[in-house]
Amino acid sequence: MANPDNEGFIRSFARGLAVIEAMGQSATHTVASVSAATGLPRTVVRRVLLTLCELGFATAGDKGFRLTPKILNLGLTYLTSLPFWGHAQRTLEHLCMEIGESCALAVFDGDEVVFVLRIPSPKIMSLRLGMGSRLPAYATAPGRALLAFQNAEFLRHYVDHAELVALTPSTVVSKEALLEELQGVARSGYAWVDGEFDPHVCGLAVPVRDEERNVVAALSANLLSAEVSREQAVKKILPALRVAAEQLSGLAPAFLGPAGLPYPRGNGALVHAASDD
Repeated sequence: MANPDNEGFIRSFARGLAVIEAMGQSATHTVASVSAATGLPRTVVRRVLLTLCELGFATAGDKGFRLTPKILNLGLTYLTSLPFWGHAQRTLEHLCMEIGESCALAVFDGDEVVFVLRIPSPKIMSLRLGMGSRLPAYATAPGRALLAFQNAEFLRHYVDHAELVALTPSTVVSKEALLEELQGVARSGYAWVDGEFDPHVCGLAVPVRDEERNVVAALSANLLSAEVSREQAVKKILPALRVAAEQLSGLAPAFLGPAGLPYPRGNGALVHAASDD
């Protein structure tokens, strides 16, 4: 596999991807703001931005640079690469209608989970989440549903390197307590998280497996904490979640699973790339 220290690694390409990721954090950017976000020299950032504009992936205005709709082509290539996505979309839509709650399909990326599909419900007003939203794995139901079924090396690496920040008063920040929670998830086959990422929202998630029965994704539902208890969610929501997850399991492509050990985003290539022009 290519890494920043061998000839197979294209540093300029890595820099371009870093700039695109940084620009996705808000609507408009300047050379200075992208440089600060990526750690890249301003001269490098300027060349990348001008290249993106020339290719139609970005545009420049009085207030700075912003991405154009053409950038969606890059992400949609991932989502339309296999017929699985159409099936998953229909499955989530049916699940959302059945339970009346927001539903999402999430995968592991770096040390976070990212929504690759999401069907929102009007009930959840405090979270502005959608396709591509990234969440901390340790404090969310889909994250725990994914973590609990990874191999021992993966889990040990994640726990050893994870920065467990108290996002709410209820967030589990002890590594020992997190491991206990994950053991419980592995035994029960589902993850329940209440008020750890958002104090008003709870989540229920189950694993989705590929044809080799490896856990590669998580199917989750978000609920308002004031409206439902764990016991009620397990009784009313969990059966439908499990049926939907089973409909997806076996069809989910193996590439959805974690690619290697978890790593903090922003490390790796950029550390090397930022050191020179």
